Amino acid sequence: MKIFFLTLFILFTTALSADKPKYLTQQEVEWLSHLKRDITIGITEIPNQVLQTKNKTYRGFSIDLFEIIEKKSGLHFKYIYYSTWEEVLDAAKRGEVDVLFLAQKTSSRLKYLYFTDTVFTQQNKLIVNIEQQFHSLEELKGHTVAITAGSALEEYLHFHYPKIQLLSTKNELEALQFVAEKKVDATILELVRASFYINKFNLQNLLITTDIGYDYYLNIASTKELPELSIILSKTLQNIPKSEIEALKLKWGYIQEQKLFFDTQTMIYLAIAFGIIIPFSISLFFINQRLKREMREKEKALARVTRLRDSKLNEMGEIMSMIAHQWKQPLNNLNLLHQMLQLKYKRDLLDEKTMNYFLENFKKQVHLMSQTVDDFRDFFKINEQQKEFNLKGMVENLISVTQPLYEKHEITILFHPQKGAYTLVNYQSMLFQIMINILNNAKDALLEKEHLQRKISITLQEKDTHISIEIQDNGGGIPENIIDKVFNPYFSTKEKKNGTGLGLYMAKTIIEERMNGTIRVTNKKDGALFEILLFKKAPIS
Repeated sequence: MKIFFLTLFILFTTALSADKPKYLTQQEVEWLSHLKRDITIGITEIPNQVLQTKNKTYRGFSIDLFEIIEKKSGLHFKYIYYSTWEEVLDAAKRGEVDVLFLAQKTSSRLKYLYFTDTVFTQQNKLIVNIEQQFHSLEELKGHTVAITAGSALEEYLHFHYPKIQLLSTKNELEALQFVAEKKVDATILELVRASFYINKFNLQNLLITTDIGYDYYLNIASTKELPELSIILSKTLQNIPKSEIEALKLKWGYIQEQKLFFDTQTMIYLAIAFGIIIPFSISLFFINQRLKREMREKEKALARVTRLRDSKLNEMGEIMSMIAHQWKQPLNNLNLLHQMLQLKYKRDLLDEKTMNYFLENFKKQVHLMSQTVDDFRDFFKINEQQKEFNLKGMVENLISVTQPLYEKHEITILFHPQKGAYTLVNYQSMLFQIMINILNNAKDALLEKEHLQRKISITLQEKDTHISIEIQDNGGGIPENIIDKVFNPYFSTKEKKNGTGLGLYMAKTIIEERMNGTIRVTNKKDGALFEILLFKKAPIS
């Protein structure tokens, strides 16, 4: 009799789980079987994720995705519609809904929500009135940006750009309308939603200027009151074929941005090859020859030449990164201007004034790219002759061409020129390269530390007989037991990072033997301080 009842129980359990997904554990299947209600999903209209029809039904990428999840998981969903995204978030906090459709993970939301893996990403763009000329968030400090209340963008801007004045709106359409009417200076939105609102409501005079560098990584969010639900949603998403998700993205317009007509990477490599690599290669040849003459033993000479080559290649890698960063913005602007021109053409809105606007902006972006190549070519010439130059202007130029790379690592470069004319007769290109080398060393030191604010300060002071250049970081300084060795040949604190120990040695040699100057390093309160003294009397050639 016991065997009979055991057999019945096994048959009942098997029948109960037969239609449940194989990727779920027995415990998860049992949780589903005991769930006696629909899972509530808080939604609001966000094109093309959720769209409300005239009949009060819902369609869109998220709706299609939840239908697939229903079929695969055995969950049953009920949609609860709210007027704004802020109301959806408030409902989730109060426990009125179990799930949020496609939300960005933020520190505040993690307090009450679990998140699945990323479903897809969206690039957020800066959108301004066509009469405005804002091309970055930095330029908007002190200006007003309209942002949807409760959005992840609002939280991001509050934390990273506190000097931008934020105006909370009930939705993204209202934000776009404010920009079109010049009530605010800008808004931030991804392209699918922006295109939907612009076309549906015939919004005029809007221009997409740049990618802000903060993307949405959208996930399905669920209440922490139901941890089993989060696990089931995550497992179900992982078991939906990638091709099925990609088909949904294509259906609802979530496709990659159009590529430029020209290959960006190829153009950058060509510019670097003709403007920088060739001069560097010639310079490298002369340096190698000089080292060979100075070395007494043939084997040691060959080893030193190899290490010098590695040093220069590392330096070239930094320069290539700088050019890539300098070109990224104008290339992106050209692409966006091209898209806007197409849109204006299709809508028959091209008049002479509009065409002149686009032509002027095209010329401006191309000029910026050309100027970048010229700047680097001027500062990396071979067989340089002494010439009169303004040191303050040179440092400002150095900061201009290197700052994008340092901003990527959240490093701020501060420039403090004291009163003075700063006119020198010396080797400008050599000094430029030496300062880049010192800045790169400071950057490496800062990246090894957990700083709230990474800083490099450059200070200029002019005396009667000389000019001093001080470069100080807050990276903690150089250990006292090695600080006296940093100018020795082949001494490096970065051997694990392919350091050669030649950078500071060459800098000291060039400054003292060719530039009529001195260089020294000391530790200050927060970090290392490099001081270069250049005497106003021109060095002997």
